[in-house]
Amino acid sequence: MLTPNFELDQTDDYLILKIKARFANVKNTEIDVDGNQITFCSYPYYLRLHLPGELKETSASSGFYDWDLSIFTFNINKVNPGEKFPDLNLINKFLEQPKTYQSFKPKPSIEVLNKNNDDDNNDVDDDDNINCYFLQVPLSDQNNVRVKYGFGNQTQDGFNHFKGEFFGIIEISGIDDMDFNQRKTTQYATEYLEFSDDHYLADLMTEPEELKNILNFKPFWYDTTCTLNDSQKDILKSFGNKEYLLSKDDKKSALLSLIDIIYAYCYCIRINLGEENCESAWVINKLSSTLSWFRIFETFDETIKACIRRSLCYPLYRRWELSIKVLSDVRKVFENGCVCLLTCLLDIHELFNKSDPRYVLNQLYIKDYCIWIQQLKSTQFDTIVKLLFNHLIVKKQVGFNLEALEVAAKTVGEDLAILERAQNSNNIVSKLQNLQLSESSLDSDDDEEESAE
Repeated sequence: MLTPNFELDQTDDYLILKIKARFANVKNTEIDVDGNQITFCSYPYYLRLHLPGELKETSASSGFYDWDLSIFTFNINKVNPGEKFPDLNLINKFLEQPKTYQSFKPKPSIEVLNKNNDDDNNDVDDDDNINCYFLQVPLSDQNNVRVKYGFGNQTQDGFNHFKGEFFGIIEISGIDDMDFNQRKTTQYATEYLEFSDDHYLADLMTEPEELKNILNFKPFWYDTTCTLNDSQKDILKSFGNKEYLLSKDDKKSALLSLIDIIYAYCYCIRINLGEENCESAWVINKLSSTLSWFRIFETFDETIKACIRRSLCYPLYRRWELSIKVLSDVRKVFENGCVCLLTCLLDIHELFNKSDPRYVLNQLYIKDYCIWIQQLKSTQFDTIVKLLFNHLIVKKQVGFNLEALEVAAKTVGEDLAILERAQNSNNIVSKLQNLQLSESSLDSDDDEEESAE
């Protein structure tokens, strides 16, 4: 059976369900409404939805089929008129959840045992515990994530059967043998070696016109309300729906890695002035510690520091003001909420699918993020916005001796200016001396002419 394309809308009294079913057997179409569940069947299509509110079929409910557009439209009464059903644009959020999940990597085959589990699992679903303080303290159980990676640290031993084709996009060898602390220290050491003093100072001392345009550019998340297009909705529908059994530490590291991935995406969009090019997938992959080092972050501060460091090591433009500007972009994306985040993640998903072998990053991270963030409360996005708004990072924290470099560059610049002024003064003196010599020569010639007369 096929899952048809569908849209959800609402009025105060009705839920409006539109289903595009070109090859439907209209005569034998069935639709059943039971509480918050809708079941639609019209061979070869089948759809089951779980809505956030109660519905009922009454004499006022209606349905019809548009033969020209091949669309069913159903108007179904709400049990509580005036009730607003949230997030109806996130269509796959309401698809029936599968009992098992298979993917590229080994994961627990059962994601959710019981939504009303005993008290031992209360911490998994207690979103109120994800607050500013919690995102700032180290992981409580570091042993649990020692050699894991992927979304929510749910993967291990996933690369043992792969050859070296993936190590062009992942900057560590022996992935399945390196714990998260080793990844962190090795990443820092590599960045110290690859940071270029000359490149940083060149961008500091000059400001090309392109950089001014980049800093003044307004990406899409500032101008319009984000909406998902039909292609993006189709991708979400293909992902289906599932729930994730994550510990609080895993949930925290997933949120922090989401910040890291969105930072890399925002940087890419800004430096390319909203356009995509052949380097876009590389930039996002390279700037994200999560995607290039399978980094597991412990705190919010650590996450921001890693974002800034990589933005000063690898892209074409390596300027402090630009790196800080992108933090404002990230804050705006989270401020806009789930749909804006989905727009960014789905764009990354498309870029990686077209950039072999980066598709593996979609399977390890991006696909699960697209599903998971739809299940988060808006208060969690608000927490991240608050942290980004109040966070202050200074150059000393990044660790590349930026302040010393800038002082040295300024001193050299001042010395060069002094030398240039001295050279200019010498040139002026030389010109004056030449002028005086010329005048003396002219006076001498005049005296000789007078003597001859």
